[in-house]
Amino acid sequence: MPFIAAELFLRITHRVDLKDLASDPVFDAAGQSPLFVLSPDSTRLEIPPSRLNFFRPASFAADKPGNTRRIFVLGGSTVQGRPYETETAFAKWMQLRLEAQDPSHGYEVVNCGGVSYASYRIAIVLEEVLRYQPDAIVLYTGHNEYLEERSYSTIEWESNPLQRLAQCSYLVRSIRRHLRPPAGHRQDLPAELKTRLDFVDGMARYVRDEPWRRGVVNHFRVTLERMIGMCEAADVPLLVCVPTSDVVNTPPLKVQMADLDQAALDDFLRHQAIAEDNRLAEGRRLAACKACLEIDPEHAGIHYLAGMLHWEHGRARQAGEHLYAARDHDVCPLRATTPVLQTILQSAERHRLRPIRCDQLFDRTDSQWRPIPDRIEDPQRFVDHVHPTIAGHQEIALAVSDAVMELFQITATASAEESYRARATQHLASLDETYFARGKQRLEGLRNWAAGRAGKLSEDGRNVEAD
Repeated sequence: MPFIAAELFLRITHRVDLKDLASDPVFDAAGQSPLFVLSPDSTRLEIPPSRLNFFRPASFAADKPGNTRRIFVLGGSTVQGRPYETETAFAKWMQLRLEAQDPSHGYEVVNCGGVSYASYRIAIVLEEVLRYQPDAIVLYTGHNEYLEERSYSTIEWESNPLQRLAQCSYLVRSIRRHLRPPAGHRQDLPAELKTRLDFVDGMARYVRDEPWRRGVVNHFRVTLERMIGMCEAADVPLLVCVPTSDVVNTPPLKVQMADLDQAALDDFLRHQAIAEDNRLAEGRRLAACKACLEIDPEHAGIHYLAGMLHWEHGRARQAGEHLYAARDHDVCPLRATTPVLQTILQSAERHRLRPIRCDQLFDRTDSQWRPIPDRIEDPQRFVDHVHPTIAGHQEIALAVSDAVMELFQITATASAEESYRARATQHLASLDETYFARGKQRLEGLRNWAAGRAGKLSEDGRNVEAD
């Protein structure tokens, strides 16, 4: 009874120090510099040049103007608008729409998208921006969780429901802060982000490692709970997006076979040859896929092949089962996996947040382009494995700005919507050809990086020439 009373008191009064929520169980982030610094004339807070390797320029008034609503949008390269830039990211379209629908307020929608930033790095940014008087936070994260090297061998995760409940408790967080062991057992978080694929042998660093992947998901769960708790403690509304990715035009980036004995390997290769022979009948190829998966149930390449055979023949349910399995068993996972997505949905439900389902938003047609949702994201809405088209960013902006308008009790009008469309058209027309050319160049570079051909860093982290 005293525990319940103390917990209710802390929740009602928000008497929780952000320090109770700021500690990462894996990384010691003591060496991180702030994302925003004062401008030379001290009138604005801005992202300094030293951070522009991963962020794009953004700023806002140091003294928040009256009648201004300030929204920070946090995430990775999708938030930033890659392969283009912030000018066509969903945060920009959000701002234009909110300004049109609510001219009585000024809107500062600040794009804090960091390329390759995973949730534990975003949490550091969140802790900072909560000090800058935000009216809302938008979070779009999940794709970058498997990018950086780290070890989970010394971490004990809360695995049962009671332990997870304790992890969400305000009282337990406060007690833990006072009993927390020194940070020496944690790994140092490098100030300069280096992903596995930034190294010459980057693709080789990805192997089948289910315990490590479970550690990644647990780390993500704890980090997401911390971020939700930070916003609750600061009394700042949080809008959580469920990220979306392409599974049709994006085969697995790396396929690795299970450790098989010679007889099983011979059987697998015999069936695989049949499955990959496009001269054969579809039914025979699918039967061969099934035989392969009976030998190696987590073979991402065979799942993708079976999924595409079903997709091309309009069998959405079977296609989805295999295409999402191909994504989830990709040995080099650059897309949010089903366990990551389920974690977002579970945390949102636990905290009574209504997630913005970008995965459902991008499911408007079937494989024949008929306007029939088939529970598979439409491939034409992506420019690559995770990044939406500009039109896709505009769709996300509509959904997120709808949620913001509901939060601020703004009633949408047809005339304001027409004004937004005119502003959006004018803004798009203001971008010259070089803007889109740079985007295409970045897209090619991104594809090379995702294929493990970046050649940026040697094994010791020093810069080397790209191939």
